[in-house]
Amino acid sequence: WPEAGRIEAGAPADLVGVRLDTVRTAGVDPGQVVMVATAADVDTVIAGGREIVRAGQHVLGDAATSLQRVLRTLWAP
Repeated sequence: WPEAGRIEAGAPADLVGVRLDTVRTAGVDPGQVVMVATAADVDTVIAGGREIVRAGQHVLGDAATSLQRVLRTLWAP
């Protein structure tokens, strides 16, 4: 798939790493992990070569807290 890009040193990448040792994914054939994993099983996300999620945590901080803060300002009278 030439239109899909390439994995090579220096090229930006979009990758997702999923843990295979959680309650949902333990013992699953790695080829079927997309059928059982949830967002809670995501360990690493790299988009455009930039790390977005490291060890299951968004690099900008707690996503739920940030979302809650933004929604409060939108819903404020």
